[in-house]
Amino acid sequence: MDRRQRKKKGLFRKRELISLGILLISVLTLFAVTGSFSVLYVMFFKERNQSVFQQGQEIQISSTADKTSKGQDLAHYHNWVGNIKKIHSKEDDEKNVTYTYQVTFKDGSNLEGVSEESLVEVADPNYDKGDLVQIANEAGSDLDGENLAAYKGQAATINNVAPNYSNEEGGYKYDVTLDSGETLSNVPESALGDVYWVPLDSANTAAENNEILREAFAYAAETPGTVLSLPSGEFLIGSDTPQQDYITLSSDTVLRGSNTRLKVQGTAYWFGFATGTGAADGVRNFTMSGIEFRADNLETGAHFMIMADHGDNWNINNNTFTMVHKKSSHIFDLGGLQNSVFDSNRFIGYAPELTSVTGIPSEADAHDYYAEAIQFDAADNKGTWDGGLIQNLDPNYSSFNQIKHLCDNITVTNNSFLPYTDETGNLVAYGATIGQHSSDTGLIVVAYNTFTSSIVNRYKESQTDRNFNPIHFSDNSNEAVSNNVIN
Repeated sequence: MDRRQRKKKGLFRKRELISLGILLISVLTLFAVTGSFSVLYVMFFKERNQSVFQQGQEIQISSTADKTSKGQDLAHYHNWVGNIKKIHSKEDDEKNVTYTYQVTFKDGSNLEGVSEESLVEVADPNYDKGDLVQIANEAGSDLDGENLAAYKGQAATINNVAPNYSNEEGGYKYDVTLDSGETLSNVPESALGDVYWVPLDSANTAAENNEILREAFAYAAETPGTVLSLPSGEFLIGSDTPQQDYITLSSDTVLRGSNTRLKVQGTAYWFGFATGTGAADGVRNFTMSGIEFRADNLETGAHFMIMADHGDNWNINNNTFTMVHKKSSHIFDLGGLQNSVFDSNRFIGYAPELTSVTGIPSEADAHDYYAEAIQFDAADNKGTWDGGLIQNLDPNYSSFNQIKHLCDNITVTNNSFLPYTDETGNLVAYGATIGQHSSDTGLIVVAYNTFTSSIVNRYKESQTDRNFNPIHFSDNSNEAVSNNVIN
C-alpha cells in the first residue's frame, strides 16, 4: 500500500491566480480612468442619494412650504410654478445626501436653498385655452384689483393661460372673453368655475330630453349663478301633454347653446313662475342665448312658448325660433316682466295653416291672425292673460297676482321677424308681429328690428285696426318705437 499522502490541489492554480489578479487590476484601473466608481456608487446608493428633482424640471412651490435653508419665508410663493436651475448637495458622515435647489420663475425672480420638502411636481392648470368656464360666484377681484362682482355667473372662454406670480395663490391665471364680447385679464383660477354640461342626447326621445332639461334647471335653482351649457347637435324636445311635461325656469341662470338645435315635437312649455307679489318677484337674472328652436315638422310647424309670471333682468339674445309659433299663440308671453332685453333673435314663420287664407272670415277670432311672437302682457289673477296655463299649475297664482303688473323697461332691438320658405323657395308661413292687444304696458323700446312679410299686412283690417300692424300697442301704453324696417 502506497503510504504516500496525495497532495490536495487548490481551487485555482498559481498561474490562474496571477491572471485573475492582472484582470482585476485592469478593471479597477479602467473604472478609475472613466469615473465609473461614481456610477457604481449611485447604483448601490441611489435610493439614499439621488435628488428627487432634476435640473431644468418644471416644479411648484408646495402650498405648505415654510422657509428656505437661508431663512427666506416662502408663504408668498406658495403654488408658484418655476424651474430647477441648480441643484446643491451636502453629504453627512453616513453618506446621506441632502439636496437644496435654486428655483427660477418666468417673472425673473428666483429662490435659493429650497428644500425638497418645499417642492412638488407641477400641477396642470384646471383649464386650457378654448375651454368654456364661468365666473365663479365666489369671485372677488382679478389680480390687478378689479372687482369681478358684476361678472359672476357669466359664461366665458379661455383665451390664454399663464403662471400666476402676483400673489400667494400662485398656480395659474387666465385671460377670458365673456359671451358678451368683453374681455377680462389676469383672472385667478379661484375666480373661475365649471359650467354645468347638460347631457342631452340625439338618440333620446323628446320626453327623455325634457327630463334632462328639468334636472338641469332644478340643479340651477339650487345653485344660483349656474351656466347650463347645451351640447352641439340636434335634440328632440316637446310633448303631446305639455301641461304635465313642462320645464320650470330658474333664476340666476345662463342657458347657453353651442350650435344647438332643439327640435320641437308637439308643444313645449317653459314656465317662469311668480315668487311673490312684486313685479320683479319671479325668475330673475335669466339669460338664454345661442339656441335654435325648430319644429320637427317644418310643414305643419310646432309650438314652443316661454311664459313668465313676473320676473326681472332677462337677456334673450342670438336665438332662432323656426316654425314654432302656433296659430293664436305666442313664443314669449310675458306677464309683468321688468328690465329685460331681447336682442339679435330671429323669429321665422307663423301659423302655416293661415298662409293660404287671403281674407278673415267674419266669424273668425281676429287674434288668430295677429298673435304676437313677443307679447307684453299684464299679470293679474283673473286667469285670462295666461290662458289659465299658469293658473292651473301654480297654487300661489291667486295670491301672488293680486296686484296687476304691466311689463316695463323692456328693450327689443336688432331682431328679425321673417317668413319661412322651404328649400325650393316656396312660402310656407308668413312673419309674425310683436306688441300687446289687450292691455297697457310700461316702457317698451322697439328699435332697429326688421319685419318682413308680416301676416297682418295681407289683410284689409291693417288699414283700420291697430292690432293688424307688425308692431302694435294700446293708446295708453308707453312704447318707444323707432328705426324699424317693415317690408
